[in-house]
Amino acid sequence: MSASTNQGVVSIPVGELDRLQTHAVAALRAAQHAELLARRAGALTAEEQADQAAENARAIVASLQALGAHESRQAAAALAHPIPFHTLDTPDMRDMLTNLQAILPVAEKIDAARGRALEAPVGGSAGCDLAEDVAQMIARLELEIYGPAQSVTRGRE
Repeated sequence: MSASTNQGVVSIPVGELDRLQTHAVAALRAAQHAELLARRAGALTAEEQADQAAENARAIVASLQALGAHESRQAAAALAHPIPFHTLDTPDMRDMLTNLQAILPVAEKIDAARGRALEAPVGGSAGCDLAEDVAQMIARLELEIYGPAQSVTRGRE
């Protein structure tokens, strides 16, 4: 799929609009729930802020629907049952991160040998195939373990 911008046409990976739609719908539901809770608590400023968040999320949902997005059942199910915080940073998670970091250079060499590499890393990897997938896993694990820490994730989240 592609979309037009002021700079030209941008290619959108298959499923990306649906993924965005799922998150937009989740944001809308959360904003509506926050608005209700703020109203019950009599917190007028918080209610106004939640209402603004809901209106913005509603506009995003409508725009994505106009582009043909549908809410992904799989992603919606995952958002409905988030991973508990105490299972995000475990010794096994850190071992997995260490091992993925160790194989990233190998994946980059394979990508380079296949002609699927960049001159410089982008988003954590110079590889554009296997290494890109490994770099995405590394970024996810770093985010889960360390949170959105610029010093660790270098703003990839």
